[in-house]
This record gives sequence, C-alpha cells and structure tokens, in this order.
Amino acid sequence: MEHFLFRLFMQSLLFSSLLLCASATNVTRDRNVVGDSLVSKRDLIRLTREIEAIYQFGDSLSDTGNYIREVNGEESTYSRLPYGQSYHPTGRASDGLIMVDYIAMFFHLPLLSPYLAKGSDFRHGANFAVIGATANGKYNSLARQLVWFKYHLMTTYHNSMAIKRQLQKSLVLMGEIGGNDFNGPFNQGKSIKEVAKLVPGVVQTIKNAIEEVIKLGATNIVVPGNFPIGCVPLYLAKFATNDKSKYDKLGCLKDYNNFAKSYNIKLIQAIKQLQQKHPDVAIVYGDYYSALIWVIANARQLGIEQDETTKACCGYGYNPYNFGTTGCGSPGSPICRDPSKRISWDGIHLTQQGYKGVGDQLLEQFVPVLEKQIRRRLRKPIR
Repeated sequence: MEHFLFRLFMQSLLFSSLLLCASATNVTRDRNVVGDSLVSKRDLIRLTREIEAIYQFGDSLSDTGNYIREVNGEESTYSRLPYGQSYHPTGRASDGLIMVDYIAMFFHLPLLSPYLAKGSDFRHGANFAVIGATANGKYNSLARQLVWFKYHLMTTYHNSMAIKRQLQKSLVLMGEIGGNDFNGPFNQGKSIKEVAKLVPGVVQTIKNAIEEVIKLGATNIVVPGNFPIGCVPLYLAKFATNDKSKYDKLGCLKDYNNFAKSYNIKLIQAIKQLQQKHPDVAIVYGDYYSALIWVIANARQLGIEQDETTKACCGYGYNPYNFGTTGCGSPGSPICRDPSKRISWDGIHLTQQGYKGVGDQLLEQFVPVLEKQIRRRLRKPIR
C-alpha cells in the first residue's frame, strides 16, 4: 500500500505541475517505485516547500540555453527547429523538455533560466550547464561553471551568510558532467582501456566541486552518474559489430556499458567518502544508468515503440540506429513522425518523452533520501 500511495503521489505532483506549465508534456504512466526508502505524502509536501531553488551544473543533458548564448553556439542547430519542436526552441538538446525541467516541476518551481540569459529571474535558481562541457578541459569546464556559480551568488546575495541561507534551501544538481571527457576520446578511436585512465581525474574533479559548493553552504546535492552509453545510437553505430556476444538482451553494447558501470562505481565511492566527511549534508547519487535501462526495458509502458528504443528520431544514418549520415537539424534531415514514441532524439540526446521517463525515475530515487536527510537536520537542536 505504501508503494502504491507513493507512486500515486509522485504522479499527482508531476501532473499538477504540468498543468501549471501548459507547454510541458502531459503524458502520465504507471510504474514501479525505485528504492526502498518510502516517505509519507505529508513529508513529501514538506520537502517541496523546503526546496526553493535549484542550481544545475552539467553538459548538453542539462543545458537550457547557455550554449546558444555563446559566440560559437548562436547559429548552431540547437537554437532552431527541429530542436524544441515539442516545446519551442530554447537551446535544449532535445525536441522539448529535459530532466531538470521535470525536477523543477516536481518542486513547484519555474523552469530554470540559463545563467547567460542576463536579466532573467534567478530567484528560484539558475542553470550553468553548457552543451559540450567537460569535467576537465578548457571549454566550459566544471571549473568555469563554478566560477559563474560563485559570481552569481556573490552579486545576488552579497555576503557569505546570505549565500549560505540561500543554499540551505536549495537543491544542487552536480551534473551529469564527465561524459564528454570520455565521448571525445572514444570518438577519436581510443580504446576502453585508454579512456579508463581518465576516470580517476574526472571523479576527483567532481568530488572537488562538491566540496566547493558545500563550503559555500549547500546541504542538498544530487550527483548523477553516466548513462549506459552502450545503448546510445552514437556508440551503437560507431562500434557496431557482427559479434552478437557483444550485445546484451536490450541490444546495447556490453563493453561500453561496463565502462559506464565502472565509472559510476568509482563515482559512488567518492560520494560515500564525502558523505562520511559531511554527515549533515545530503549527498545523493543520481543513477542515470539504471533509470535509462528501466525506460528502455519498459518502453511499451511509456508509449514508446519497443523496437525503436535504440533508434534516433531526428537525422539519418544507413544503419539500424538511424545515426551518422545526416545530423539532426541539417538541411533535409528527416524527423520521425512522433518523437514521443522514441527514446533517442538525435542519436546522442533523448526525446522529451525519454527525458521524462528518466526524470521520473530519478525523482523516485533521490526524493525519499533528500527528505529523510532534511527531516533529520530539522530535528537537530540549534546550537
């Protein structure tokens, strides 16, 4: 009964938020609850009141418009149709909304404005993610996003105590970041063994960034891992093989999924170390991997065509994954009839329906953990 009530409540919150945001998708579905730690409806309502802002770091999985406001992104395909066709063109790498949008809706907050959209209302948070960003690197690295974050806080709240008060009632989404640190080398032909050498440095950078936001006052942090990249059309098309033993039952490349699993394990280890060091801070792992696997395995429940789970909607390719010949947004590039029936939008990023499915799963993972931590903090005596 608790599982049933929790599922109904999560869906009702998302649905009511969608009504407030008329341009968002109104697809609803039944699904099993992820995680064992369930909380009451009253506690969940309190959590939505405790979180008054969201701050997002990351790459193209999270960018709501920063990239198209940079010089090299102003004329990119992300700034125009067909990107945004299910919502409107905003710079999101999808046909519509993305995961952070559904997270904001759950907390009854406005959709996050990109940090580079000067003059926006940032009272309820800001998005620092940029398409193409890396954890380590020169272009829009996590370090650069942290500089933006600190400057934004200092110019908005003016002193450290005001910043701390703001962050204590905020949710910090630390990524996903790091995927592009691996995508680049893989695309250049590096082996899994070679790319694996980059993992410790990426994990350490993310760990250091978490430490920095904690020092500023953050107490609610979600740290996403990597997707099962072996299920992504980009990887499936590039590393296709006739060796059927290389594929799992979902049609994904085992070796590249194992790489993602290995990275995620190391990231979880770093999170556990931070949890021990900062017991009063809720630092929660966001399991992108299992969330997307769930969506692929349960595609039919979401109205997605079961035989099209690894096929891109936008663009064209002479392969079963419809990727690699003509990029999405290029002149003459085709678009599938109904993006809501696909998981992959352009072979790299998800459709709005795919992101909603993953976002819902993530909420069911981390919301109970956050609520439990906040409840414990509120019960501690003030010294």
